[in-house]
Amino acid sequence: MKRSNWNKIGGIILALALLHSGLAAAKGGGQARPAREGVVNINTASEKQLCLLPQIGPAKAKAIIDYRQRRKFKGTWDLVRIKGIGRKTFRKLRPFVTTSGETTLKKRPVVKKAKK
Repeated sequence: MKRSNWNKIGGIILALALLHSGLAAAKGGGQARPAREGVVNINTASEKQLCLLPQIGPAKAKAIIDYRQRRKFKGTWDLVRIKGIGRKTFRKLRPFVTTSGETTLKKRPVVKKAKK
């Protein structure tokens, strides 16, 4: 066979492999995200409710409450203004926080460690 024919065959095999992996992921063969159990409204939540958030203990919960007494959170990104909450921590908190509505989170969610 000519070299160009082998290139075409290789390209077809690669395309089929990519198509197969895409279909497997679409069927649930990929890694699934955990279902969101609820959210915490950072503008109204109590210290106990804030402690339900991943990586938030009593000290950070108190810092959140102290901040919100001075000024209301306009968006969830305002959490990074609190000492001890940076971008990495915020990424873990983001699915579980809101600035409007009710607090619906009832138990501490399990958050997997991010790959480096």
